[in-house]
Amino acid sequence: MNTTVWGLDFVYKGPMAVRVSCHAGDCGQRVICNAVGDQPLFYADDAQEDDMVFDFMSETDLEEMQTKLKTYDRAIECLSKLKTQTTEDVFETVISEKEYRETTFAEIKVFAGHSGLFTAYLDFADRHDLQFRSSRQVETAFYNKDKETIFFNPSLDQASGAIALIKSLRTAWNYKQGILINPLTFQPEETILINRLFAADLDITAVSFAWDMKLAGHEKLWNNAMTGADYDLYTAYAIEAMADFRSLKSGLAARATFEKWFLSDRCKNYDRHIIQIMLSNYAMHEIDNAKTSRLLAKDIITRLGNRPQGKNYLSAIIPAITSDSIYTEVRDRSNANFLWFVTFERKMAQMEQELQSGDNVTERYTDAYSGENNIHELPIIHESTGAEGKNGTMATLFVLDHFRAG
Repeated sequence: MNTTVWGLDFVYKGPMAVRVSCHAGDCGQRVICNAVGDQPLFYADDAQEDDMVFDFMSETDLEEMQTKLKTYDRAIECLSKLKTQTTEDVFETVISEKEYRETTFAEIKVFAGHSGLFTAYLDFADRHDLQFRSSRQVETAFYNKDKETIFFNPSLDQASGAIALIKSLRTAWNYKQGILINPLTFQPEETILINRLFAADLDITAVSFAWDMKLAGHEKLWNNAMTGADYDLYTAYAIEAMADFRSLKSGLAARATFEKWFLSDRCKNYDRHIIQIMLSNYAMHEIDNAKTSRLLAKDIITRLGNRPQGKNYLSAIIPAITSDSIYTEVRDRSNANFLWFVTFERKMAQMEQELQSGDNVTERYTDAYSGENNIHELPIIHESTGAEGKNGTMATLFVLDHFRAG
């Protein structure tokens, strides 16, 4: 490719990939090509730039452009005369003009009292002398087991306050039933599952309460929920309830909502939160034995399905909850990697303690002259929950000492 640069001929000798053919048209020697890529740039003198642009435009194009420019000028002039207000100013004006009013517990109680489920939890709270206090320090509502008090945010309206209170009442009910155990008490695998179950149970309680309110004639709460982020849970509950009203008492509607919760992506957020806690509190768990952790987890799951009204909604699917990947699998790769790291660190720490203490080491001596070897037998020091062996055993360690021929 030959290009004229300031009257000198330049011959391009670069790679073929950037070889181009240029033609400046009527601009002649006033245009310079840089010729350095597959899309070269053209430069022209500033004084002649306007003339060069207009040379390519017809009179009709110039008239249309001038008309558009005049229209834009008139539009800008009109907009400049308008009185505008920033979003921050509008927000401050609304807040200053709005009369702030707190929602009392008595108002929430009257509103939510139409639900038989809410009334049952309130009766339970009265029997255990639970207190209700308003506090702006909590986001929605919170059950403090040490003070036997449920704190709720008075800034919430009646509907939001009722949802927050029913979840806190369910938390208090689980605690009094001996179900509410810190998930970090278990082994890492059971910690993930128990934490998920507690979160799902609270959401199911809220859905059941909204359906009660709908049956009582207060459909606004249900309709608002159907347009929110949890609409899938409310839909699953409504389908079972409308197909057979007996599913409300039998637990089938709650079970369908429970399964829908685990089929969604809600597990990822709860897993990430609890795994981060485990990473920072790696020594917090108390159940060192894996079998004991699994047995206690099964008992917690069975009792978690109990409700003040209706049958246990989890008792029929206990085997599936503890073994099915829908409930137990950590689907997010980063969460799975961190969980593996936590599990590995805890098992290594446990094995190190056992080897240092020597409390679980048993010795078996045989007669050295009976023709048998003198063997010190150590028990299994690692039990795997995977598929390494039929009985879950990876290896048995034997130490041969003082070998003598018979």
